[in-house]
Amino acid sequence: MKNILIIAAENSAENYAAQIVDQFKKNNTPVHFFGVGGDQLQEQGVEVVIHNKELAVVGIIEVISSILKLKRYMKILFDEAIKRKADAVLLIDYPDFNLRMARKCKQAGLRVYYYISPTIWAWRYSRVNLIKKYVHHIFIIFPFEIPIFEKENISFTYTGHPLLPRVKVNEKKEDFRKRHAVPGDVKMVTLLPGSRKSEVLFLLPEMLRAMALLKTGFNIRIFLLKANGIDRDLLSPYINKSPLPVQVIDQPEGYDLINASDIILTTCGTSNLEIAIIGVPFVAVYRVNKLSYLLGKRFVKINLYSIVNILAGKEVIKELIQHEYTAENIVTEMRRILKDPAVREEMLTQFHHLRTMLTQDKHPPEIIYKKIAADIL
Repeated sequence: MKNILIIAAENSAENYAAQIVDQFKKNNTPVHFFGVGGDQLQEQGVEVVIHNKELAVVGIIEVISSILKLKRYMKILFDEAIKRKADAVLLIDYPDFNLRMARKCKQAGLRVYYYISPTIWAWRYSRVNLIKKYVHHIFIIFPFEIPIFEKENISFTYTGHPLLPRVKVNEKKEDFRKRHAVPGDVKMVTLLPGSRKSEVLFLLPEMLRAMALLKTGFNIRIFLLKANGIDRDLLSPYINKSPLPVQVIDQPEGYDLINASDIILTTCGTSNLEIAIIGVPFVAVYRVNKLSYLLGKRFVKINLYSIVNILAGKEVIKELIQHEYTAENIVTEMRRILKDPAVREEMLTQFHHLRTMLTQDKHPPEIIYKKIAADIL
């Protein structure tokens, strides 16, 4: 039995990790996975040494304030990897933590794989040197990353993006709305305040304030898609104060909820790509600790934050970041989209171009499985 340390510290990373674990199972490969994950990985038989809720930290200042805790978790994971003589280490996204983990593991003689490259093309390009030094092989998901890793002479495989085959709508828009008693003349607005506690705390109050303003001029129903790592108890105080009722939907219905919505208000992140793939207009927002924002801004090489805009090379969807993130600005943009069919259609056309760009015959989990299995079996 081979042992693989896997670190999937975020909601999206856990989804991708689950695909890879499933691929090993399909091939009846004698591998035991252990490390960082959540309920989804636990259900698949992964030994979760540290639950990914414990690593859900965002923002430079927030990371600094949690540094002792993160170091402690890193030591626990590293010690487990050494004790079990891990045959491979698979690190998924989460660069600040995982690149440090890569260094420790590589220096200890463990074979290190990295899935989903740090966004060196957007900021902190110097991290490419860490990848070159401490990662045996990296799996990249965007075609524009290929020239970077070729130029840097880093061992890589382009897998294509794992979201495309995963994003599936199971229920027709009309059926979802009917099941949730949403009349045809009502605008269905869905909120995605993030998968980390800090995101919810920074974003949800202003989202709800915006909804109170949006109801003037529109007949709306508000839904909120709860991320796996977020407890309902965190949401309840804000929802209970809202002048409008908010219906909370869990992740299993997430894609159906998005598909049934007229417009989405979401944090920047993987959700942006999921929404674009499904094809629903949205507004992207983000806010972190002020000092985190000022420090981070110094390293950013591009002026776009949403992956949808980055891939398009222009602002396809509105980004309301930091001081621009106000209820008034949100409502101005949402009203523009809801009132003007031309704005909506142009956005959907750009989403179609994006899906075409990312379409592939490749199956990322299978590619990753074949590479790791060939190396360690």
